[in-house]
Amino acid sequence: MSVLFLIFFFIAGKGEETEVQHKLNLCEFCTCSEIPEIPEIDGMNLVLNVQCSELDRIEYVADLDKIAWPENPNGLKISATFEGLGLSTLGKLPANPLVETLRFSNNAIKTYWPDPFSEVSNLKKLSFSQNDLTEITPDLFTNIEHLEDLDLSYNKLTEFNPLDFKHLRNVRRFNLQSNQLKKVPLEALQPMLALEDLDLSKNGIYDLLLQRGDTVVLKDLKRLNLSGNRVRSVMRNSFSEDNSLELLDLSNNIIEIIEEDAFMGCTNLRELNLGQNNITVTFALPPSLQIAILKINTLYHWPQFPSGITYIDLSYNKLTDLYDESKAEFDNLEILNIGGNQIKDLTIEKKLPKLFTLDLSYNLFVEVPKSINSELLPTLEELRLDGNPIESIYFKNIIALKHLYMSELLKLEVVDDKSFSNVIGRSGEDASQNSENCFFLYLSNCPALREIKEGAFAGTNVCMLDISKNNLTGLSKNLLDWGLMTEGANLQFNPWQCSCELQWVLDDLLPMMYSSNSRLLAELRCGSPRAFEGLRLVHFYNWTEQAMCNDAYSPSGSRGNYMLEPSTDPPKVTSLTLILGGCIIVALLVAIALSVYLVKSRRRYRVRQAAMKRKRQSALDAKNSNGMQKEQFSALNSA
Repeated sequence: MSVLFLIFFFIAGKGEETEVQHKLNLCEFCTCSEIPEIPEIDGMNLVLNVQCSELDRIEYVADLDKIAWPENPNGLKISATFEGLGLSTLGKLPANPLVETLRFSNNAIKTYWPDPFSEVSNLKKLSFSQNDLTEITPDLFTNIEHLEDLDLSYNKLTEFNPLDFKHLRNVRRFNLQSNQLKKVPLEALQPMLALEDLDLSKNGIYDLLLQRGDTVVLKDLKRLNLSGNRVRSVMRNSFSEDNSLELLDLSNNIIEIIEEDAFMGCTNLRELNLGQNNITVTFALPPSLQIAILKINTLYHWPQFPSGITYIDLSYNKLTDLYDESKAEFDNLEILNIGGNQIKDLTIEKKLPKLFTLDLSYNLFVEVPKSINSELLPTLEELRLDGNPIESIYFKNIIALKHLYMSELLKLEVVDDKSFSNVIGRSGEDASQNSENCFFLYLSNCPALREIKEGAFAGTNVCMLDISKNNLTGLSKNLLDWGLMTEGANLQFNPWQCSCELQWVLDDLLPMMYSSNSRLLAELRCGSPRAFEGLRLVHFYNWTEQAMCNDAYSPSGSRGNYMLEPSTDPPKVTSLTLILGGCIIVALLVAIALSVYLVKSRRRYRVRQAAMKRKRQSALDAKNSNGMQKEQFSALNSA
C-alpha cells in the first residue's frame, strides 16, 4: 500500500514539475524593464514594464493562464502590454497582486474566459482598445473594484445591460470612442458613481439625454465628449439640474436647434465646443464659460458671451459685423478668432487689455484696420490678416507684435515705402529679442506681388522674413538688417532675376543661411535670364568670382527680362578655342578620307562582281557545248 502511495506521489510530482516547465516566462520573449511611472499627484515612482508586441515570438501566447509573471524582487508595480499579438480569446491571468495596468490593444479579441482578472485584484488601468468585442457580460469585470481607467474604444459594441458594470464603482475615466452605440447607456453607467471623464465620440448617438427620470445619473461627470455623432438638437432637459460638467464637446454633429437656455443648467461649464454643426440662431451661455468654440456653423449674429470669457472661436460663420461693444465685456478675452467671415471693417473703441491673438484672416478687409494699435490692443502678440483683398499695406498706428501673418493677399502687387514702419517687435523671453525688439513676418503666396520697395521696413526690425511663393524678381540689400535674422529669410519659389543687382544675396545672405538654416535654400532658384533659369543659388556657394555680374546680360524692358546682346570687344582666342578648332578640322579630314575610301571600295566591288559573273557564264556555256559534241560523236559511231 505504501509502495502505491509513493508511486502516486512520484507521478503527481512529475506532473507538477511538467506544468511548471510549461509556464511561459514573459521576460524571455518580451521586453521587461524598470521605467518611471507617469506621475499624477504623487511623486514619480518606478514600475516594472512588460511589453509584448507583434515583434515578439511567443509560442503559447493565447494561453495567458500559463504565463509566469517576471521576478520582481523590489516589489514594483507591474504594467503589462500585449499588443498586436493576434489574440482572439482572452484567458484567465495568473495571480499577482502587483499588476496594476493591463493593455490588450490592437488584437482580435472576441471572447473571454469567465472572471479573467479575478486573480489580479489590484488592477487600476485596463485597455481593450482596437479589438472585436461585440458585447460585454458581467463576469468580465469581477473582483477588480479598484479599477479607475477603462478603455473599450474601437470595438463593435452596440449596447450594454444594466449589470455589465455593476462592480466598477471607482472608475473615473471611461473611453467608448468609435463603437456602434445609438444612445448614451445611462442605465449601464449608473453604477459608476465616481465617473468623471466619459468619451462617447464617433458613435451613432442621435439623442442627447443625460438624465433618466428622477434618478440622478453621472452626477460627478466633469468631461463629456460626444463629437462625431448624429445629435440634432440640444434641449434644456438634456442635462440634469445639478450636473458637474466642466467640459462638453458636441463638435462635428448635425445640430440645428439649441433651446435658448439649454446650457444654463450647466453652472460649472468652462469649455463648450459646438464646432462643425448647422447652428444658425444664437443661444444663452452660462456665466461660468471661459472657452467657446463655435467655428464652421452658419451664425449671422454674435452670441452674448459672459464677462469671464477668455477664448472665442467664431471662424467660418456668416458674420458681417463686429460685436456690439455696449453689450460685450471682453476684459478677460485672450484669443479671438473671427477668420473666414464676411467682415469689412473693424472698429473698436474699448480696450482689450488681455488679448494676445487676433485672427482676422479670410474676411473682406481692403486695408489694415485703424483699430489695430497698441493703445487698444496693448498685449497683442499675434495678428493674422491672411487671405483678405488688401491692395496696399500700411499700418496707420503703432502696433507691437511678435508674429504678423499676411499671406495669400491675392490683390497685393507692391509693398510701398513705410508699409511696416509702425510695426515694432514685442520683447520676448530671448535676450536677443529683448535688445532688438524684432518681429516675424509671413508675407508668402501672394501671386501678384512683384516688388518690395527699399523703404518698406524703415525704422523697424524683422527677426524672420517669409516672402516665398510670390512673383518677386529683385530685392534690395538695404531693405532690412539681414544680420538680425536669426531664423533666416525664406526667398524660395520666386522668379528671381539673377543679375548683378542680386549678387549681394550670394555674397552676404547665402553664406549666413547656409550655416544657420540651409533648408531655406532648397528651392531658391533663378527665374531669368535664360542661361540661369532654374539654377539653384546654392550652386554658387563658395565661388570666388561674382557669378551674376556678367556683361553679356543686360536688362531690357520694364518687366526686367534679359536678352543676349553682342559684345563690342574683339573676340579673344584662347587655347581651348584652338584645341576645339583643331579637333573639328581633324574630324572633317577623317570624314572626307573615309568617304573617298568607301566610294573606291564600292567601285572595286562592282568590277569584281562583274568579272565573277562573266567567268561563271563562260564555264556554263562551255559545259553546255561539250555535251552537245559528245552526243554528235555518239550518233556518228552508231551509224
